[in-house]
Amino acid sequence: MKMKYTTICPVLWNGFAIDCRGDVFSCCHMKPAKLGDIYHTPLSELTNVQGIIEQRKASLEGKLTCYSDCNLIRYEKQPLEATTPRAEYNRMTYLHLNFGERCNIACIMCKVHMREHINKAILNHEALVKNIDLGPFKEIVIQGGEPLFIPECREYLNYLGSIGKKYVLLTNGVLINNETARQLAKDAIRVCISLNAATKETHELVNRGSDFEKVKKNIKRLRKVKATTDSELVLHGRMTLTTTALHEIPLFIKTFGELGFDRINFGYDRATVPAYLTQNAAFTDKLRTEIREAIEGIDHSRIDFLRLEQLELVSATDIGGA
Repeated sequence: MKMKYTTICPVLWNGFAIDCRGDVFSCCHMKPAKLGDIYHTPLSELTNVQGIIEQRKASLEGKLTCYSDCNLIRYEKQPLEATTPRAEYNRMTYLHLNFGERCNIACIMCKVHMREHINKAILNHEALVKNIDLGPFKEIVIQGGEPLFIPECREYLNYLGSIGKKYVLLTNGVLINNETARQLAKDAIRVCISLNAATKETHELVNRGSDFEKVKKNIKRLRKVKATTDSELVLHGRMTLTTTALHEIPLFIKTFGELGFDRINFGYDRATVPAYLTQNAAFTDKLRTEIREAIEGIDHSRIDFLRLEQLELVSATDIGGA
C-alpha cells in the first residue's frame, strides 16, 4: 500500500454507514465502532456518542487501529482539517445503507455464499424514513446483496425519489427492466454495475447465475433512457478483482466505453488477490505491462485507479498523477 501522508480518517467526521441489522457505524467496512442502531435512536443523536468520540481522538493522535490497512482512504491527500473529536450532523455528507445479503446471483468472491447460513436480516425502510434527517447528505449509497432484489430497498428508493433526494445504487444489473431504468435515470445520480469481468465466459464464472448479454442489454437500456431524458445519471462499471478475472483488467479498461460505461472503478477480494499477485511474479509483471498499454490514450479522469495503485498494478508515473 502507498506511503501515508496523513493519519486522519475523514470518514469519522463526514458520514455514517448502516448495516442490514440497523447498526450504525462511521464506515462502510462497519468500523471502527458501533455508534448505536437506527431502530432506537435518530441518526442525528448518534453523531457524538462516546464510542465515536474516542475513535476520533485516536485518529487525531495517529492511533486509529483500522487505519493502517484500510483500502478506502486516499492517503496522499489531506481530506479535512479536523482539530476536535466532535462532529456536526449538519456537516455530514455521506450515508451508506446496506439493505441486506439477499441476492439473485452468487458471485464467487461474496463471502455470503460461502457460509452455511446467509444472514437474513433486512434493513427496515420505515425506520430509515422515521429516524434519518436526510437534509445534510450529498451522497447516499445503496447496496445489498442485490438491492433491486430486496423489496424493502425498493420501497426506500421510491421514497427517495418522492422527496427528490438523489442516490447512488450498487447493483449487478440483472434486474434493470424498462420501468427500473426510467426510475434510475430520474432519481439516481450514479448507478454502479458490478460486471467484474470483460468477457461473457469470465463474467458468468465470477457472477454465478448472471447473464452477460442480459446485463449488457440492461446497460444499453439505461443509456437509451438517459439519452432521451434530461437525466444526469452517470454509469459506472465496477470490476471487483478476483484471481479468476485478473487477466481481463486490460480488456475491461479498453472496452468499458463500448460496454456503455461513463467511468470505471475497481475493488478486489482482499482474501485472495494480493497473495496471488505476490506469488505469481511473472504473471503480475506481464499484467502491469498490459495495463500500462491499455490506459494509453484513455482519459484517465474516467478511471478510478485507487485499488490498482494499492495492488501496485499501476504507479503514479503510469497515470500521470491522476
